[in-house]
Amino acid sequence: MKIYLLLCFWTLSFASGSSDLYTEKIKPILDNRCISCHSCYNAPCQLNLQGHEGFDRGATKENVYNGTRLKSVDPTRMWVDPPHKKFFSVNNSQTLDKNIFYRFIGKKKDEKRLPNFTVEEAASCPEDEWHLNTYLLNNPKHYMPYGLPALTEAQKSDIAAWIRLGAPGPTKKEITRPATIKQIKSWESFLNGPSIKEKIVGRYIYEHLFIAHIHFEGDDQNTFYRLVRAKGFCEDNKEELASRRPNDDVGKNFSYCFRKFPGTIVSKTHLPFSLQPKKLTRYRSVFFTPKWSASKLPSYENSVAENPFKAFSDIPVKARYQFLLDDAHYIINTFIKGPVCNGSQAVNSIQEQFWVAFMDPSSDLMVRSPEFEKNSRDRLVLPGVWGSDIELLETPKFLSDLVKNRESYRKHREEWVKKVFPGGYSLKDLWNGDGHNPNATLTIFRHDDNAVVEKGFVGALPKTSFFLDYALLERLVYNLVVNFDVFGNVGHQMLTRIYMDLIRMEGEEIFLGFLPQLQREPIRKSWYKGYFTEKKMDYMYPERSDFPTQVKYSGKEDPKKEFTDQYLRSLNPKVVTKVETPEEFKSVSGVRGKFVRFFPDLSIVLIKGKNKNRIVSIIRNKEHENVSWILAEDARLVPKEDTLTVLEGRWGSYPDYFFSMEEDKVEYFTSQLSRLKKDKDYEDLMAVFGVSRAHEEFWNVYDGIYDIDQKRSGIDGGYLDLTRYLLK
Repeated sequence: MKIYLLLCFWTLSFASGSSDLYTEKIKPILDNRCISCHSCYNAPCQLNLQGHEGFDRGATKENVYNGTRLKSVDPTRMWVDPPHKKFFSVNNSQTLDKNIFYRFIGKKKDEKRLPNFTVEEAASCPEDEWHLNTYLLNNPKHYMPYGLPALTEAQKSDIAAWIRLGAPGPTKKEITRPATIKQIKSWESFLNGPSIKEKIVGRYIYEHLFIAHIHFEGDDQNTFYRLVRAKGFCEDNKEELASRRPNDDVGKNFSYCFRKFPGTIVSKTHLPFSLQPKKLTRYRSVFFTPKWSASKLPSYENSVAENPFKAFSDIPVKARYQFLLDDAHYIINTFIKGPVCNGSQAVNSIQEQFWVAFMDPSSDLMVRSPEFEKNSRDRLVLPGVWGSDIELLETPKFLSDLVKNRESYRKHREEWVKKVFPGGYSLKDLWNGDGHNPNATLTIFRHDDNAVVEKGFVGALPKTSFFLDYALLERLVYNLVVNFDVFGNVGHQMLTRIYMDLIRMEGEEIFLGFLPQLQREPIRKSWYKGYFTEKKMDYMYPERSDFPTQVKYSGKEDPKKEFTDQYLRSLNPKVVTKVETPEEFKSVSGVRGKFVRFFPDLSIVLIKGKNKNRIVSIIRNKEHENVSWILAEDARLVPKEDTLTVLEGRWGSYPDYFFSMEEDKVEYFTSQLSRLKKDKDYEDLMAVFGVSRAHEEFWNVYDGIYDIDQKRSGIDGGYLDLTRYLLK
């Protein structure tokens, strides 16, 4: 009776239109309880609840992540692509007992029994009332939120009232601050300059920022924009000209414009990029201070558009490289997060923890030698030139072409390295962040099909590192972001993944070039163990290291450590981002093997203090014999070499487990970790400090972690994804 009266009250209250039911009541529920699973392409049934548009679009049985499809499919990007005919409404009735969306949440009760399947395994998409009844009858544990505590009665009542009103969208209009409008107009004027040079630069910047969440100085931390191509002039406020790729031809009559990002920010796809007046001044200097000319605009034909070394050959290489280096953290993040939410196609080709550094522009071969740069363009062919549909029978031929071209470029590069660096590389050949930029050193932590990038060399000394020059950094962006089509067929996805292998090996080779010559081959072999892997390396990447190094070594310790110590000492302290392990966790961070095997990829600990709460991440770095193959990753793991890294804050978007404790219990918690010897020990620890899916405090812990992270991360914050959360 109470629920019925509440429904009547809400219906009368909001039917008059005096308030915005969606914005005030419904959106907070969807944000805090639903989008932890229902966001981006990995949302079950593609039901994306980041905005009312996704709810209105509904669901589909089509799976974006289909690595076996022989033909590409139409894109289904939220806020970009037109409605797709294979989607069906989940708001099929204003009668609660018939409404698909409400039925999934309205009858869920808190219970200790958890589902037996992960979110991905359990995803089923009943498209009408009959299928819904059958599904829920056979799967009584699958009410929403899936495998998590139920919504409160008040939350259910709000949603019920909303459904009975027809589930209307937001009625409040967003108001943009005048200061922000002025900034936007300045940037749009810059990007749409009338000269050929300005048009080329505008296109180059757009192709690198098309997936960014752009933040303007003066806006609050939750307001972001997308850079799009729109028909006509930006003042006309025309809609985006949707294309499969940002380097596809959309005709001549378009402008680069900013459109407000309408959805809630989720961490797994969040690529913040800050634009301020000083950055506009910087870009004018970087791109237009050097003397260069252009007589025509680059073509949108595949052979040119998919090869940035051809398309943007008129822009000085140093300008292009400096643009990438200035925001290297964002650039690397684009291929780590990319336009795909998560991507085993890309990230299972990298180690679970490694460091990234960059060649200095003054030492980059393409910057130093126009002849080398010109002769490299045709060798740097990327899989994208063959489009989204690559016939399986043609894949071996295209793969052979890629390997031959890359090996030709590698030999060409080696000849020039010996010519330009006869004494080998020195520490001065690595970018020092121009003395002030902390993008100079980065760390990547990878967990299964997702990863995170942070500034600084973080954690224990990794097995390998990635040293990038302009050619490598640009190919990463175009292979995995600009040219990559998550809706493409198996041939396209396979060649993209294999080419990422080639890029990784090139980055490792530059790193090896700084190490002692006689130790390079043994070190590389330690990264690529296994008979078939060694044979693959002999074919795809024969070892060559017949040039010296100018870096001095004592020979008394690990050369990788000795090199890292020297490099970090050479940097201005302003450049070095220091991330320390919390004092209470130093006894367990960096430990190899032992109790490490009990932990999942990413655990987040909520520590409740007297004055303030904080969060700590426990990261498990899984070691591999090699990362050279697309399949059977589990068969190549080496658990006894796994390590833990413990860091203050939230280091990842897909937590596997939460722990919660008072601050005076942390010492006991860490002391127990080092005593773990069997599964029962870990289960006992979880029983005391763990937050299972069925835990009555689950949502309070989740909300607490989010609130702390938002305050700590600023514009980098976003909602977490719970699809990987342990089912125990």
